[in-house]
Amino acid sequence: MRLFSGKKKGILSEGYLWVLMALLMHGLGRLFETRGDLLEKFYPASANRTVIRFLSNLTGIFPLSLGEFFVYLNVTAGVFLLIILLKRIFTGGALTLAYRIISYAALLYVVFMLVFGFNYQRPSVRQYVHLEKTAYGYDELYAMNEMLIQRANALREKVSEDEKGVFVMNESREEIYAMAKEGYDALGADYPEFSGSYGVAKGIILSESLNYTGITGIFMPFTGEANVNTKGPDLLFPATVLHEMAHQRGVAYEDEANYMAYLSSLYHENETMRYSGTMLALISSMNALYREDRESYLRLYETYSDAVKRDLSAYNAFYKAYEGEVNDRATKVNDTYLKSNGQTSGVKSYGEMVNLLLEQYVQKGGV
Repeated sequence: MRLFSGKKKGILSEGYLWVLMALLMHGLGRLFETRGDLLEKFYPASANRTVIRFLSNLTGIFPLSLGEFFVYLNVTAGVFLLIILLKRIFTGGALTLAYRIISYAALLYVVFMLVFGFNYQRPSVRQYVHLEKTAYGYDELYAMNEMLIQRANALREKVSEDEKGVFVMNESREEIYAMAKEGYDALGADYPEFSGSYGVAKGIILSESLNYTGITGIFMPFTGEANVNTKGPDLLFPATVLHEMAHQRGVAYEDEANYMAYLSSLYHENETMRYSGTMLALISSMNALYREDRESYLRLYETYSDAVKRDLSAYNAFYKAYEGEVNDRATKVNDTYLKSNGQTSGVKSYGEMVNLLLEQYVQKGGV
């Protein structure tokens, strides 16, 4: 059997080089976990943000998400290649095809690491927003929740609601995308690392299907695009846009992207943006309090305004209808992805933004 017959040509013609590069990238990733100083020396965060900024502005020319089509193309191609590979096991040429598939996968991994993957080894956003990692306890958590509830109740009075008394955005989703950029521009005045022009966020075409996975947004590292589910409730939609835009700015970890979504929302004068960001913080913080002391959680929950309670009930009811095996499997896949990139707590890390909120609350005198 001739394993690698035929004329070599194309980007995968020397596939073993991409495999070696992929192994090198993986090794560097493990090294940089303990030597972040080396990463900043050889591939500074500022250089990485320049790469993502270039990609996002380039793909931002197009109204639809190129990253979404890239995913569909690769999934479709993967299915066909698997069928062909199984056939070639019996007809010959299976090793050649497998070699090319592995080479392509290695190429994708190298690009992923260079564009985004190394951000998982970078220092926390704490160093940029001037917070010191500190463990705080129940008293601080309870007091911070009181403050967040007061703010949420006050902001809720200034936003719109539908005929059922549930929060709705006055702004179109396109207007939210634009306002989100304005928030990061304002944030960048105080924290320059998050400034700069990036491509606008984009809606996902198959958003309705995405509801069954529980996924509200996806950052596309190969195109630098911040993509959001447009078929979910309005409540956290602006916060989700801000979250995905944090990934554009090199923030890899989900808990830190959530915190940056909240922080950037505070730089908006628009009540819709501020309310959504505040509710994101409040939900995470109150969930942490529930795990700490259920009675305290219930006591504070009673201080929610009736309007805030309606918003939360409607939000939970919406996603309840989509729960099922697909949602469970998607959660497991996402959990595996997060853990493979150093987020050892997996999807539970979505609640770890509370640590950053507490540090801001105590060290800066409020959230």
